[in-house]
Amino acid sequence: MRAWEALLDRFERELDGAQDMAAWHPPASPLPAELADRAREVLRRQQEHIAAVRAEQDAIAHQLVALRRVPDTSADVPAFLDVAG
Repeated sequence: MRAWEALLDRFERELDGAQDMAAWHPPASPLPAELADRAREVLRRQQEHIAAVRAEQDAIAHQLVALRRVPDTSADVPAFLDVAG
């Protein structure tokens, strides 16, 4: 049970930003039933984090598309960017 508690502690620290995420391996023993609710909460938080990262990736991709529309001109020539169309 200690191994599972330590792993869940690590996952929680990673989600809180106190520790970088790294590869992991599950303990050899099955997850104890008394830790199931805690594990489900960690999973829920991980799924929220994944969704937020995907949203950030989409926003960055959109910004990159907009940046690629900017004409490559000299600094002496004014440039206008149609961000609506």
